[in-house]
Amino acid sequence: ECVAAGNQLVLMKKGRTKTEHDECPICSLFLPLDPNHSIFQSCCSKLVCNGCVFRSRVRGMKDCPFCRTTPPKSNASQARMIQKRADAGDPAGISNLANQYLCGYSGLQKDVPRAVELYERAAELGDRNAHYNLAYIYSGGVGVKKDTDKVIRHWEKAAMLGHTFARHNLGAMEYQHGNHDLALQHLMISSKLGSKNSLDMIKMMFTNGNATKSDFVEALRGYQSAVEETRSPDRDEAIQRLSTQLRR
Repeated sequence: ECVAAGNQLVLMKKGRTKTEHDECPICSLFLPLDPNHSIFQSCCSKLVCNGCVFRSRVRGMKDCPFCRTTPPKSNASQARMIQKRADAGDPAGISNLANQYLCGYSGLQKDVPRAVELYERAAELGDRNAHYNLAYIYSGGVGVKKDTDKVIRHWEKAAMLGHTFARHNLGAMEYQHGNHDLALQHLMISSKLGSKNSLDMIKMMFTNGNATKSDFVEALRGYQSAVEETRSPDRDEAIQRLSTQLRR
């Protein structure tokens, strides 16, 4: 599986479809890609869609809609909760703790080296978001030396684990390097996983003559199907309620 050595076949075969990791643990529907449409629960390391959060609030529940844990009331209790999930060896919990150190959240002092250490641990356990965040850190030199090789390696590993944005970034990178066939393969995968940016890029490639009409039609249908799989009445109502509150 040495992608760095040029084995593109492995990279293209893995991470092509959604899995149970892409589902809301309550309604079992695929989660929207937009991070604003779901909420990460630090108590149980579950990403719950806004539809299920909304429905639980309508029923008068203020605790975690999945594990029923009472929300922390202070930064200190929030930090303890996050640390507990990390200590349990939960990859998502470890990655969440890394997020706190990276940004200085939950009352913790910003500590990029500590964040990198935690992300690397979570990545070893198979957390795709950890790989993606490591790529972000090394791409911008955020508290570390910039390292393009590490950026690409972590994008590749995240993409093979089904990370849509990492897959899109690989496609965009290949396009910039003039490797249009590879770019199209990556972008086709991420379009079918629900990336509008990837779909728009394939449309641009079609306009520029780097992709065919059938390529764009295939990407469009795949994108539309992926988006439709994330919709539900509860989610639509949650979006409507939030929109109404913002207009007040």
